[in-house]
Amino acid sequence: MRKIKIFVIIFLIIGAGVASVYLYLSWDRLAFNPGDRYEPSVLDYMEVIYDNRSDNYAFNEGYSESDACPWGFEHNGIDYFLLNNSKVLAATPGQVVNVEWRDNGEEYENRYFIRLDIRFSKSILIGYNFEPWTQNSDDKDKQLAMFKVQEGDWVGIGQEIARFLYVGGGAHIHFDVTENNERSCPQQYFSTEGYNELMEMIHSFNPSWELCYP
Repeated sequence: MRKIKIFVIIFLIIGAGVASVYLYLSWDRLAFNPGDRYEPSVLDYMEVIYDNRSDNYAFNEGYSESDACPWGFEHNGIDYFLLNNSKVLAATPGQVVNVEWRDNGEEYENRYFIRLDIRFSKSILIGYNFEPWTQNSDDKDKQLAMFKVQEGDWVGIGQEIARFLYVGGGAHIHFDVTENNERSCPQQYFSTEGYNELMEMIHSFNPSWELCYP
């Protein structure tokens, strides 16, 4: 009986902690308000994250929900393969709500990367994974030093938010859009001009590819 009581207490403590984190994150999202900076009701005018099409050295992955795609695996975003020191732009207006580095473990070639999130609205989050493709923590620090924004900053569409550090052969930025905690094909969020520019860039490397595959 004593063991059961201890288990119940531990369970309640853990449950309370998880609930607190959930409530905190939900409040942060629900309290979001851009004021008169822009209208957050509809996102259909997103742009590409590069300054010049020539900043891209390849295009290897778009969005896919299965392995039935040219790259052969499920992928929940767009990968921009940028040259070293390329400008990285805000695809939408919003507030920078997260800048953090992550360690995938020493067994990975792509050990360190930095995640940056821009909140467009209460339901839509724009995400960037800066992946210089390195196992060297000094490279991670170099990439962090190339950021032009920090948590809490408001950005405008097309504003430079960072420069990209290219280290290894797979270096790229993974870009995704999350709406109501789910990721989907980002085509719906682009402006006509932004989508056309992105597809022209993609077709310069892979003429028959689509942006998204089911």
